[in-house]
Amino acid sequence: MIDISKYTDPYERKARVFPALLCLLPVVIAISVNFPELYTSLTGFIGLVVAFGGLQLLAQMARDGGKKLEPNLFNEWGGIPSVNIFRYRDNIIPAPTKKIIHQSLSDKTKVAAPTFEYENNHPEDADEVYRAWSDHLRGHSRDTNKFSLLFKENINYGFRRNILGMKNLYGVFGILALGVFLIPSLPTSDLNNTDFTVMFIIALYTLWFMFFVNFDWVKVPADEYAKRLVEVVEHI
Repeated sequence: MIDISKYTDPYERKARVFPALLCLLPVVIAISVNFPELYTSLTGFIGLVVAFGGLQLLAQMARDGGKKLEPNLFNEWGGIPSVNIFRYRDNIIPAPTKKIIHQSLSDKTKVAAPTFEYENNHPEDADEVYRAWSDHLRGHSRDTNKFSLLFKENINYGFRRNILGMKNLYGVFGILALGVFLIPSLPTSDLNNTDFTVMFIIALYTLWFMFFVNFDWVKVPADEYAKRLVEVVEHI
């Protein structure tokens, strides 16, 4: 029904289009089960909407929801993970390794590495140095083939961030999907075993997004991206 193969950019497809489609999935399933004729007739209409940019609009909505949420994520995490990882007080990478990375980045960027004492006394100024290092590494890792692991973690982070940004919509569309089953059956209560099974699956699907998609869920790929970004220093 929707040809996503036209979206050749892996980031656009996986981090933006997929979260939007997953949001719509319960309603699509509910309509296909309860109103197969309507589902068939809508196929051509949806294809037309997609052709005129409907899927791109959904992708942008997913992106905007994620980007709007991002400041709250960074505030909850105490900063940007790709900046935090350089801090002495962050323990994602071992202290001896961090010392080597600090020295290497200081040499490559000509930006002096903050000392432990300086970071403690001037945390915001130290973060400015770490942010400059992070930007430097990103600028030297644009080749998605050479730095494929970094690119994959960036996609994973964008995917989860955008889903979290659309979390309320996942709840809304899950309820709408259940309504597609319940409302037409109210006069007769005519629900068969298939209906109950699909409703149960949709309810579980929606509840999973409501209870398990959270800041911690998004932080996992964010931290992995930061670790892969630090590894770039070995290749520049």
